[in-house]
Amino acid sequence: MKKILLMLTLLFPSYMLAQEPEFIGEVNVMYNDSVKLLDKEYMAMSSNADAGLVLFGIGSINTEIVVPRKSAKTRVPENTELHIIAKASDNLSDPMSVIRVFQFEVHHSSRKALIATADVFGSSNNKFNSLTFHASKYGKSSYDIEMSSLPVGEYGVIVSNPNNRDSKSALIYCFGVGKPKAHSGWRQYNPDGVY
Repeated sequence: MKKILLMLTLLFPSYMLAQEPEFIGEVNVMYNDSVKLLDKEYMAMSSNADAGLVLFGIGSINTEIVVPRKSAKTRVPENTELHIIAKASDNLSDPMSVIRVFQFEVHHSSRKALIATADVFGSSNNKFNSLTFHASKYGKSSYDIEMSSLPVGEYGVIVSNPNNRDSKSALIYCFGVGKPKAHSGWRQYNPDGVY
């Protein structure tokens, strides 16, 4: 029995021995022999007009995804190769059409990602900057997304189904790389934490 386990360990990397996420839409991250379920956050959409549109009627409207809190609880160390395991309804579709991995901009009390802009003349632009990735099939209905050394920051993963059988776009799975910045955008004047 020990010989069989040793052979499996040598033949397959440790991440290949981990189970798929339990539910469709769930996302795990694997790195350095550990597996963690990513933070689940409900997505909110926010649209705002720039000053030119408000004052002069010429300008644009930005639509963005907003997630509460400025950092995720699930953290991955810097300079770490990681695998994101995302469970979909099946793994027959192109992973780039099913899964979006993107970086958030960190604000005082939230994380935001710009997804589209529109102007008063009716033209709109898709501004959603998804990260490109290499993915392979994993288990019965999951994808293994291989990411090498992401920059320090906050990230989100959205799993959807292009066949519209089971869309999970209301949830975003979040993680961070490196330590979150303690005072992003604010200067700390006193050592006791008062600004």
